Amino acid sequence: MATTVSEQRLDVSHAVSQWALAWRRLKKNKVALAGLAIVGLFALFAAFDGWPFVLTSNDKGLFALYPPQCVAGFSPACPYNGNGINAAPDPSHPFGTDSRGHDVYSEIVYGSAAAFIVGLGATGIAMAIAISIGLAAGYFGGWIDNVLMRLTEVFLVIPFFLLLLVFLQIMIKINPSTTGGLWLVVFIIGAFSWPGSARIIRGEALRVREFEYVAASRQIGASSSRILFRHLFPNVLHIIIVLFTLGIATSVLTEAAVSFLGFGAPNSNTWGQQMNIASFYINQAWWAITFPAIFLTVFVMGFNLLGNGLRDALDPRLRE
Repeated sequence: MATTVSEQRLDVSHAVSQWALAWRRLKKNKVALAGLAIVGLFALFAAFDGWPFVLTSNDKGLFALYPPQCVAGFSPACPYNGNGINAAPDPSHPFGTDSRGHDVYSEIVYGSAAAFIVGLGATGIAMAIAISIGLAAGYFGGWIDNVLMRLTEVFLVIPFFLLLLVFLQIMIKINPSTTGGLWLVVFIIGAFSWPGSARIIRGEALRVREFEYVAASRQIGASSSRILFRHLFPNVLHIIIVLFTLGIATSVLTEAAVSFLGFGAPNSNTWGQQMNIASFYINQAWWAITFPAIFLTVFVMGFNLLGNGLRDALDPRLRE
């Protein structure tokens, strides 16, 4: 019994030291820290300016200049602007106003919350499926592996982007005033974007299951669930973290593309939706589409830089 307790303490100490080493390597990576700073800034926008789905027209957060859907010159909560519609950037509206008179900077700030909803929600769904299928296929092998990998290949060839457009178009036609469109986008993106991650997790699980301590656990009669969650999952966690971080950027880009094409959730305040509306007035107000596009690019770049840094820091082959 004493041996078992000491071994458990050794395992915990070893695990903590490995994460500490990973954090030390991450701190030395200035590019990754820049990505972390970018992600942190957008997280502040999302957290302290409130979710755009619960704010009232008279509320504004810490970073936004005006309340959401603020119409310059028309809403009592907004300062009067003689130009109002498509006003050029000025001290009162540093990014100008759009075709609806909304302050572009404030709209961008509120859009960061929707970006996190899409990124975290869709990637969370995708990774839950990928982890389940990848670990099961890698550990059990045999016919289970064959069935799960054939299923993965089927999903890989499905044009989910076109499927997403079709579902959203049907939803809009059935109920044009629906407020659940963004959640439908999140669900479909997550439900169809897991195959690549599942294959990567399976490959790592195949490698880990050959470790001596995993074979020893099977020989002493440890259950499959115990081996999966005690040994396999912790050893693929570093890959899951990297895939999750990079997946957020992909999910947000996918939603932005859908919304920009005019198939997005009609009542959601996303950067893609803002660019779609601004595209019709690009000659009169180039700033209304340029600034959301810049923020979208920086947001995606931040998560990509952070994901690449985490990959270098957590890669077992680089451990000291």
